[in-house]
Order: sequence, then structure tokens, then C-alpha cells
Amino acid sequence: MLTKKDKQVAVAAAVLFLLGQAVIFARIPQDTTAESRLVVVKKGTRLADVANMLRQEDLVRSSWLFTLYSAAVHRGRIMAGEYELTKDLSIAEITGKMASGQRKIYTLKIVEGYNLQGVADSLEKGAIMDKDAFFQVAGKAEFLTRLGIAEDSLEGYLWPDTYYFSKETDVDVFLEKIARRTLAFFEKEEVKKRMGELHLSMHDVLTLASMIEKEAKIEEEKPLISAVFHNRLALGMSLDSDPTVMYGLGMFPKPLSRADLNTPTAYNTYRLRGLPKGPICSPSRSSLLAALQPAQSDALYFVSRNDGTHVFSRRMEEHDRYVTKYQRSKNRKP
Repeated sequence: MLTKKDKQVAVAAAVLFLLGQAVIFARIPQDTTAESRLVVVKKGTRLADVANMLRQEDLVRSSWLFTLYSAAVHRGRIMAGEYELTKDLSIAEITGKMASGQRKIYTLKIVEGYNLQGVADSLEKGAIMDKDAFFQVAGKAEFLTRLGIAEDSLEGYLWPDTYYFSKETDVDVFLEKIARRTLAFFEKEEVKKRMGELHLSMHDVLTLASMIEKEAKIEEEKPLISAVFHNRLALGMSLDSDPTVMYGLGMFPKPLSRADLNTPTAYNTYRLRGLPKGPICSPSRSSLLAALQPAQSDALYFVSRNDGTHVFSRRMEEHDRYVTKYQRSKNRKP
């Protein structure tokens, strides 16, 4: 007859045996195929519900075994998020991923010259983030104030680069991370010193750099284009930049009509004196540097040669000759 102690030992041995078997079976994949499934674990979802969901998706052999192994090895820790799982993963591997939060990572590339609409379109196309939520945060006064941006939009403040994040990343966290890259550029002592010399604010530099970004097709011309804008600003002339007109009208790049040029917007630099309301895109670092360090030139005009380069002129008569020469076939619409 078994004593009480013998029974306790037997129970303990049975538990250890079961745990041992669970560990062994938990390391066997459900299948050998690498077919992937996206599994979304919402915040607050119970361990048992996660196990049942994985069983329904045919990603684990046993929901009970998943629950047991997760509880024993990871104390039932499951981090909310979107996971890309394959059938050739074992329960041990799946629980490990979920316990450590190895979520599916998305990539967003903000290209130099993208505006907010372009970024939002990329997010929506990749089914990464809701476009409306993106714009709501990008224009939220409280959020902008927290960043020290005294404007009504993040336009121009998103630093071009490639970013990696999970789908669960809050929109404001995501945007703040990117915007702070731009703010960090303006915290450099040499940049602040140069802005003081030019009597330009951060917003002014971003605005000017965004115009240079859209006008220049080759890097070497950026300082020259910057010089034209600086020279015209110093003389109180209008900047006459087509990309700003297009931005204000919400247009894709195309030949502008006289009616377009005469349409009043906060970005129409044919009608305004000085800089437009704000940036029209996210400028590259080279465009920012060009805005701060224009070339030594007295040019006031430039016109495209239609090959990506421009001809620069000091006098209106000279400029008109180049316009006739290079843009004759591209006359503006009446």
C-alpha cells in the first residue's frame, strides 16, 4: 500500500513526465511547409483564446499543449500584435515569438520629395496604417506643440529615410520618431548659427529647401537654384515657383495654365511676395544644405532645358530668350 509520501512522489513524477512530453512535442513543427499566416493578437486576449485561434489556423497540433507549454516556459506571456507564423514553426518557437514580441515588421520608405499625401498613400497601399488617423495626428495642434512645431501641419518635417515598425505602433509615436530626425538637424550649432546669419527660421529653411527639392533634378544645381530664390527674396521679388502653385492646387506635376497661375492660394508664389505658407514636401539633406548655403551667384531666373538641367540668367531679357529656346513647344495653356 502506497503511503501519502509515495503518492505525492508519484503525482510529481507524473507531472514531470507530462511536462517532459510536452516539451518534446512542443518542439515538433505542425507541418514541414513554410506556408505563412498572419495572426493578430489583440490586447487583453486570454492565453486559451490565442491557443484556440492558432489551432483553428492549423498552426499548432494542440491548443492544450500550446497553453501548457506557454504557461510552463513563458508564464503565459503573450504580447499583443500581428505575427507572421508558418506551419514549420514548433509550439516552442511560436510561444517564444509571442512572449518576446517578435511581431511582423513593416517597412516604410519616405522618399526625398514626398509630401504628406505621398506618405499616407504608401501607408495605405501597404495596409500598414489608416490614412485618416495619419492625417489627424499630422495636423493635431497638441501633437505639434509637443514637438515644438508652431505650425498647423507636419508637412516638410518628416525626415526622408527607411523606417521599420510594427503595425501596433501608435500613429503619434511613429510620426514623432520621424519628425525628431528633422528637428535634430536643426539643433546642430552650425545650422542654428547659419539660420541666424540668414535671418531664417526652421520653418523658413524647410520651406525653401522643399522648393529646391522639387525644382532641382540634379544635385549640382541645388545651390544655384537656392541662390536664385535668396536673391529674389532679398529684392522683394516673387519667387515664381511652379511646384508651389501645383501644391496649393493639389495638382500632380503638369503644365500650368494662366488660370492656375492666377488662382490665389497660400502657396502661389507668382502672386505672393516672399516664401509660401510652408513646405511642399520633405526635403533631402542636400536640399537643406543648399537652402543654408546658396551658391555665389547673381542669377534671378532659371528655365529648364528639358533634360533635367537649367539655364540661369541675371536679366529678364536673357531669361526670355532661353524660355523661347527651350520651352517653345511647351507653351502654357491659355
